Amino acid sequence: MPEPINGLERGIDMREYLVQGSLNLARGSVLRIEDGRDILIYVWEGELWLTEEGERRDRFVRAGEWYRLERGGAAIGYALGRTVVTLTAPRPMDFARRITLQRAGSTAPVELYNAARERAWGLRARLQRAWAALFAPRARPTTAAL
Repeated sequence: MPEPINGLERGIDMREYLVQGSLNLARGSVLRIEDGRDILIYVWEGELWLTEEGERRDRFVRAGEWYRLERGGAAIGYALGRTVVTLTAPRPMDFARRITLQRAGSTAPVELYNAARERAWGLRARLQRAWAALFAPRARPTTAAL
């Protein structure tokens, strides 16, 4: 199970669980979140053009800003330049049906999260996610790296 992140650092009044940390998106990359209501998208660097299914307004989320998805259905984020984002959620599991990333210039999306597969993997998946959470979004260099 992912470790909770204290959201007060970012002005959020609840505990958050890391979904994906430090996603580096080149200009033109597309992030797709299916049924990810309540997922928070924090932009560390760059700018993300964000649209949600059923919403008439698109949003631009810039460096230092965040946006919490308000609807189910598909949400699409398009990197307007080199962009770094982190995804968090208020619950540790089943935060979305599926999350994919299509890198700029690629035709095949990379699956970052699949709820059905996560449930099937059980403990193995939870351990992998906990391991990944140790290194993101703010990894600290080891003494060997210094």
